[in-house]
Amino acid sequence: MAFSNESANLGSNVTNIFQTLAPVTGLGVEEEDIASNSTYVFDFGPKRDSLSSVIPMTVIYIVILITGLVGNICTCFVIIRNKHMRTVTNYYLFSLALSDLLLLIVGLPQELYLLWNKYPYVFGEAFCIIRGYTSEMSTYASILTITLFTLERYFAICHPLKTHTMSKLSRAIYMIIGVWIFSLFAATHVALQLGVVFYEYKGQKIYETAECTLKTPLQHAFLGSTLAFFIFPMIVISVLYVQIGMQLRESDSVSHNRSETNIEQSETLNGDNKQFSLKKVHLAKLLKRHSTRSIRGSATSSRKAVIKMLCKYLISSSSVSDTHIHASFF
Repeated sequence: MAFSNESANLGSNVTNIFQTLAPVTGLGVEEEDIASNSTYVFDFGPKRDSLSSVIPMTVIYIVILITGLVGNICTCFVIIRNKHMRTVTNYYLFSLALSDLLLLIVGLPQELYLLWNKYPYVFGEAFCIIRGYTSEMSTYASILTITLFTLERYFAICHPLKTHTMSKLSRAIYMIIGVWIFSLFAATHVALQLGVVFYEYKGQKIYETAECTLKTPLQHAFLGSTLAFFIFPMIVISVLYVQIGMQLRESDSVSHNRSETNIEQSETLNGDNKQFSLKKVHLAKLLKRHSTRSIRGSATSSRKAVIKMLCKYLISSSSVSDTHIHASFF
C-alpha cells in the first residue's frame, strides 16, 4: 500500500510538471510510467517562430491592418456621403470594401497574436468558429462580387446596347444582396468543422495544447469550395477579360482606320480650293490625334482596371485556396 500511494503521488507530480512546463519550453515533456519503466516524450513544437521572421511579419500585418482599415472605411464613407458616387461600379466597390473590413477586423488581430503564441488558443471555441466562418463568408462575397463586376464590364464594353437595359442601380443592389446571402449559407460548412482541439493523455485534456483547427472534418468540403469559389470564378473572369481585351484592341483598330479614311477623303475634296482643303486636312489630323489619344487613354484605363481586379481576385482567394487545398489533400 505504501508503494501504491508513493506511485500515485509521483504520477500526480509528473502530470503537474507536464502541464506547467509544456507551454514554457515548447519543446515537449517527458513522463515516466512507473509500472512499465517506459518514458513518453510529447513534443508540441515551439510556441513561436524565430524573431527574425516574427518581427517582420508583425510589421507587415500592422501596416496592412492600418492601411486596410483607413482605405476601406474612407471608400465606404465617400460612397455613402456623395449621391453622385452611387453608381453600379461604386456599389460593387462598396461591397468589396465591406468584405475587406470583415477580414481585417475579425481575422488579422488574431493572426497577429498567433504569430507570437501558437498555442494554447485563448479566444475560446465560439470565437474560433465565428472567426473562421466570417472570414470564409467575406472571402466568398469578395470573389462573387468581383465576378459580377467583371460581367458588368464585359457587357458594358462588348455589348453596350444591352447595358442600358441590364445595368441598373436597383439590379446591382439586388445582386450584391444576393451574393452576401448566398455566401452566408455557403460558408456554413466551415462553422460545422471548426473548433478548439486539445491533446489528450490518459483520458484527460491538456488545456495548454488548445488549438483552433478542424474538429469534425467533412469529406471533400474544402475541395468542393475551392473548385466553386476559386477555380471556376478564375476561369470565368479570365475568359471575360480576354474578350474585353480583344474588344478594346478591335475598337482601337477600327477607330484608327476610320480616322485615316476621313483624312484621305478630306484630301480629295475641294480640289479647286486648296487652301480650304488644307485647313480641312489639318483639322482632320487634329481630330485624329485627339481621337487616338482618347481611345488609347480609355484602353489604358480599362487595362489598368483589368489588372487591378485580377490582383484583387487573387488576393481575396489566395487564403481560401491555400487552406482548402491543404485541408483537402493533407
